Amino acid sequence: MKIGQVMIKNMLGEEAVGFYAAAVRLCEAWYFVPVTICNSIFPAIVNAKNVNEYFYNNRMQKLYDLLAWLAIGIAVPVTIFSSEIIFIIFGPEFSPAAPVLTIYIWAGVAIFLAVASSQYLVNENLTKLLLLRTLIGMVLNVILNFILIPIYGIVGSAIATLVSYTAVTFSLSFHKNYYSQFKMMLRSIFGFSFISYLLKKKAS
Repeated sequence: MKIGQVMIKNMLGEEAVGFYAAAVRLCEAWYFVPVTICNSIFPAIVNAKNVNEYFYNNRMQKLYDLLAWLAIGIAVPVTIFSSEIIFIIFGPEFSPAAPVLTIYIWAGVAIFLAVASSQYLVNENLTKLLLLRTLIGMVLNVILNFILIPIYGIVGSAIATLVSYTAVTFSLSFHKNYYSQFKMMLRSIFGFSFISYLLKKKAS
């Protein structure tokens, strides 16, 4: 969301935007990954629906698992080495961008899952829900930026973005047509499906 950068410029100035934008570019450089994976895999998932619902849901779960752990696998090392990454790529003068990178990179988990769940909503002819959750995220992002930027500066905007992206992904969790996806995404994040798979393999 570019809303944060616009609000930072108006509230903190050009220099702050530069620090923030540097971190954002590094985070968003990964966002082609879920799009590429979903474009490659989702036709097979759609075909699975024609076989039976269990097969369809099983493939959706595997897609969420893959995307969640890819995103976490990116976020963990970036979080640990955020200062070094900023120093190497942008130089010491951009050190204020490091805390932003540490927080913003975790928005990728929500983004990766949102790409897959968006494909699900389109496939199920639930585009109205897709538009609704996008609107929820935008409104929440503006409100949180307005509250957090004066308190925490550019780090506040990173927090606002993380919360907003997470809200976009999970805001419709208890809608009857989306609840199954909510459960799948939670399983993928916390590794429940992977643990279940290992237990089944051990039992067999």
